[in-house]
Amino acid sequence: MPPDQFPQFNDLPLAKRWATWECLGVWGQWGGQDELGTLNHLTDEVVAKAAAENIKSGLRVSLNWSMQGAAKPRFPRKVVEVKLINKAPLKHAHDDELYYMGRTADDFAASPEPNGIQHIAAKGIAGRAVFIDWYRWAQAQAIEVDATTAYAVPFEELLEVMRYQNMGLNDLRKGDILVIRFGYLAQYEGMSEAKRDELDNRYKTHKPENIGVKPSRELLEMLWDKKIAAICGDSRSLEVWPCTELEWHLHEWLLAGWGMPIGELFYLEELSKICEQRKRYTFFMSSSPMNVPGGVASPPNALAFF
Repeated sequence: MPPDQFPQFNDLPLAKRWATWECLGVWGQWGGQDELGTLNHLTDEVVAKAAAENIKSGLRVSLNWSMQGAAKPRFPRKVVEVKLINKAPLKHAHDDELYYMGRTADDFAASPEPNGIQHIAAKGIAGRAVFIDWYRWAQAQAIEVDATTAYAVPFEELLEVMRYQNMGLNDLRKGDILVIRFGYLAQYEGMSEAKRDELDNRYKTHKPENIGVKPSRELLEMLWDKKIAAICGDSRSLEVWPCTELEWHLHEWLLAGWGMPIGELFYLEELSKICEQRKRYTFFMSSSPMNVPGGVASPPNALAFF
């Protein structure tokens, strides 16, 4: 389907079973050889407008967590080291059966070209970001939450936070990057030594749990219809983990279905303070992923500009 004929979410003819889901009307939206997915919303015009409207004072802040941050408790995140692992026949983690544009694991084994992060690194990710500070809102409502548990943040609460920040869905526009603070890294940094020991031992035999957004049709519909370019947060997986809403599993819909980047473990503590002080929740954001042919992920190398 030509890019100028952008279907609404309700018009997407998606198969219901992931194993046979070919994302008709999504794969091929930007051409048969597309490698960027929803990042195609970040046209030169969109980026130029975002920069002109949001970079006013020159104030900037890093959104990068320390590369040694996940020291204790340790969870499944490589520290600095980069290594590609062939998971067959010993399977260490769940992978989607199909990837963006219908590519498979065999395609990746044959060439570093398909879906490699080098395609994003060529121009980077830059545009207007919208900050949704759920954790600050939750604290103001005296909501107690343990971010190292599977606490699911519903879509309705994200809307409530936006209203709390004097914003709404009508303020979102094509090419926006959503940034959500759940408080995961705030609690990780402030964790007692006893809890660090407890979780460090638990993670040796159990997959970590973490706070995140609750997957839902309403959330996906908003992301698609508002033409959001990318989404990130400060939790370990963005969506609540483990995921129990498998029909709306964000990693499958966004990454494999739409080619929408998901950012995890962004450091948002200083950003939260600046936004609260200025009562301003939009800014210009840049992210320059590492240029690694065939790479599947990268540190964000992200900055926020005001």
